[in-house]
Parts: sequence; structure tokens; C-alpha cells
Amino acid sequence: MKLFDNISLWTQVFTRQCFYIMFIFVIINILLRYVLNINFIFMQEIVMYMHAFIFLFGISLCFKDDKHVRIDVFSSKITHRVKLMIERFGLIFLVIPFCIFVIYESTPMIYRSWNMLEGSSEPGGLPFVYILKSSIYFFSILILLQAIKRLIEIK
Repeated sequence: MKLFDNISLWTQVFTRQCFYIMFIFVIINILLRYVLNINFIFMQEIVMYMHAFIFLFGISLCFKDDKHVRIDVFSSKITHRVKLMIERFGLIFLVIPFCIFVIYESTPMIYRSWNMLEGSSEPGGLPFVYILKSSIYFFSILILLQAIKRLIEIK
């Protein structure tokens, strides 16, 4: 369990740092564009990368803290035992297979991207598209780890 908690802590710190970086670059980008009439593609792509990282890694944090969307209209009318059964079912037959499917399907794309060190198609863009694509893989692994942890914790 300590390993799961350490990974979650690292994910939380990384996601928070991405948010700060994104915020700073948005402010700088706005000032450069509207005050000095200067536009840098790489700055826009940094914001896009940070947004993707925040979204993908933030999902596992929401899942860990049980802050994800649920249908309270139905869950308020069922017993705690039934809720746990539904959660087990969802984790085993929906969440875990989804994560495995995403890992399986994204592996060739990510491998090709790393193999050619794929960069931006925009002139002046970032040469790190392979890192952005790899975040899909990490997203799936983080969700998979959270689902396994939740299955272990459900009694």
C-alpha cells in the first residue's frame, strides 16, 4: 500500500507543478501576444502539454480520492453492501479492462513515436511529442494501480 501512496503523492506533486507551469506560460503568452504582438508556437504547445498532463494525471487523483462523478440519484437509494458490489463489478469488468485495452492499443503508437523521436509538426514547435503520447500510457497505468488498490481496500 505504501507504494501506491508514494505513486499517488508523486502524481499529485507533478500535476500541481504542471498547473503552475501552465498558468505562468498562459500569462506570459497573453502578455506577449496582446501587448508586444509576439507569438511563440512552442509556448502554446507547452500550455497544451501541461493541460494534457493535468487532465490525464488528475483523473487518477480524482479516482484515488473518490471525487469522480457518480449517479447519486441511484446510489442514495441502495445499501452500502450493494454499492460495494457494484463498485467491485465496475472495477473488475470496466475500469481494469479499459486500462489494459488502452495500454495495449497505445503501445505501438508510443513505440513508433519514441523510435523516431517525434516532434511537433508546427514550425517552432516542441520536439517532444513522444513524451506527450507517453502520458497516455502513464494515465492508464495510474488508473490501473488505483483500481487495484481500491479492489484491495474494498471489504
